[in-house]
Amino acid sequence: MSAVVWLLTSPRVPAGLLSVEAWDALHGAEYVGAGAESPLVRAVRDAGIEVSAGEDFAAFLKRGGVWLVAEDGDEDLGGALAGAVADGSVELEVVYGSWDPPGARLLDLVAAVARLHADEGGCPWHREQTHDSLAPFLLEEAYEVLDAIAAGDPAELREELGDLLFQPVLHASLAAGFDIDDVAGDLVDKIIRRHPHVWGDADPADLYRHWNDAKAAEKPHRDHPADGVSRDLPALALASKVIDRFEDAGTPLPTPELPEDLKPGAEEVGDFLLAAVAAAKAAGVEPELALRRALVVRADLEQEG
Repeated sequence: MSAVVWLLTSPRVPAGLLSVEAWDALHGAEYVGAGAESPLVRAVRDAGIEVSAGEDFAAFLKRGGVWLVAEDGDEDLGGALAGAVADGSVELEVVYGSWDPPGARLLDLVAAVARLHADEGGCPWHREQTHDSLAPFLLEEAYEVLDAIAAGDPAELREELGDLLFQPVLHASLAAGFDIDDVAGDLVDKIIRRHPHVWGDADPADLYRHWNDAKAAEKPHRDHPADGVSRDLPALALASKVIDRFEDAGTPLPTPELPEDLKPGAEEVGDFLLAAVAAAKAAGVEPELALRRALVVRADLEQEG
């Protein structure tokens, strides 16, 4: 009976970064084989260990030793290996030389997008896209994520989050002057700055103040409470965001008072808003535009910081 060590590694980790168990197996092996040349084969050779690449797998099973599994998992060899283990001609040990770190598949996404935009062998449609042409998809995918959340279907949410994640990677791949690593790096720096109670010794009880202070320091040119709020938001979302911003600034936005008998409770708010929309339509007014006009006037949204 031959003894085979099936050495598995992550293609997303540099080839020479192997576990102690992997190096022990390699240094103790009388024979190391692989199906083809690869970065892993070269890294093992650089460590002074002889590797026979292009080895006939059937011959290897008879001989035994360490097999450097290819990036694709050498799935085409699995049947032969399973059969040899089942008939007792091979004693198998699986050793993990490296593992995918958390977020490793994001690297695959970046590589896939780069392939889509490649001049040779890429996708003609993707190569023609611009930030402007892709913008509607970003909004559409965000709404589909909201639909999946409302549906309470984890499988659907998983899929829609993937479609949404695709969009910023596409935009970063089209950008001039930065790439997805710059985007991710800036985001990490911002997260750390805005959470000194996590990456520091600030008091968690003051987390909202820390957040707002950090934002103010990052954007010193903003002097209006609603600066930085997208004017492209739907009117209801824009109104909600602007009201929050005025509250955070300590200057609540003046809004019209409802008669006492018209003030809805939490359970009635949806019906109240629906009734308001119906009333606006009955009066011949487009509710989206009417709310936006009222907000522009009351919040002075035409003033830009």
